[in-house]
Amino acid sequence: MLTIFTPVYNREDTLERLFNSLLKQTCKEFQWVIINDGSSDNSEKLIKEFIQNSPFEVIYKYVENGGKMRAINEGVALATGEYFFIVDSDDYISEDCVEKILSYGKELPSNLGGMIFRKINLLTNEITGKPFPKHILDSSPIEIVYKLGIDGDKAEVFRTALLKEHPFQVHTGEKFIPEAIIWIKIGEKYKMRYIDEGIYYFEYLETGYTNNFKRLLQNNPKGFTDYYKFMLSHHIPLKNRLKFFIRYIQCVYYNLINKGGKL
Repeated sequence: MLTIFTPVYNREDTLERLFNSLLKQTCKEFQWVIINDGSSDNSEKLIKEFIQNSPFEVIYKYVENGGKMRAINEGVALATGEYFFIVDSDDYISEDCVEKILSYGKELPSNLGGMIFRKINLLTNEITGKPFPKHILDSSPIEIVYKLGIDGDKAEVFRTALLKEHPFQVHTGEKFIPEAIIWIKIGEKYKMRYIDEGIYYFEYLETGYTNNFKRLLQNNPKGFTDYYKFMLSHHIPLKNRLKFFIRYIQCVYYNLINKGGKL
C-alpha cells in the first residue's frame, strides 16, 4: 500500500483539487495522511468534509505550526503504507499515479530506497526538467544532479521505513531545513530507481519555497547551515562548491545577526 502525505497550511483554495485527483485514481490501494500545520483558514473544515466523503482511508492530525519538515515527521509516524509519497496541498497527481507507483514498487529490488518520477507543469501540461538518460535508471541524488546534470524538482517516493529511520532535525526557533539533506542521506546508503515518467502536477505559487528563498534563509540559518555544511562534504563540481560556500557564509552571517536580536 502507498501512503500519500500532504502537509497543509492555509490551502483551502487548492485542497479540493488535490482531493478530486485522489478520487479519480485508477488504483485505490492508498491512504491519505494529512497534517494540518496550524492553518487559520477553513482548511480543517474542508478536510473533515473530505473524510466524510472519502472512499479511501484518511488519517488527519492538527498540530501547532512548526513547518513542513516537522509535519513530514508527524506524517511518517502515522503512515502504514510501504511507500511514502509527499504531495503538497497546492499540487495534484495524475489519475494513474498510484497505479504506476505500486506497479513499479512490486518490481523494486530490496536494496533500493524508493522511486523518483518526474513532475508536470500544470499550466503548460509539459513534463519539466531534463529527461533521465534511460527510462529506468538506478542512481543516487548526488550522481543525478552533479554528474548527469539533472536538477530541478522531482516526485520522490521513499520506503516508509527509511523515512522513519531518518527524521528531519529542525532547530528550535526555526521551521525549515532543505528536504534534500534527508533525500541525499538516504541516497548515500540506498540507490533510488529513477523512472522517466511524469505523475505529479505542480505550479510555483507566490507563497512557495522558490519565490521566498531569501526569507527562508534569513529565518532558518541554522538549518541551512547544516545543509550547506553537509553538501560541502561531498565531491561535487567546483562551481557548486563555491555556490554552497557562499551560501554557508550567508548562513553564518544571519546566525550572528539573529544572536544579536536584529535582522
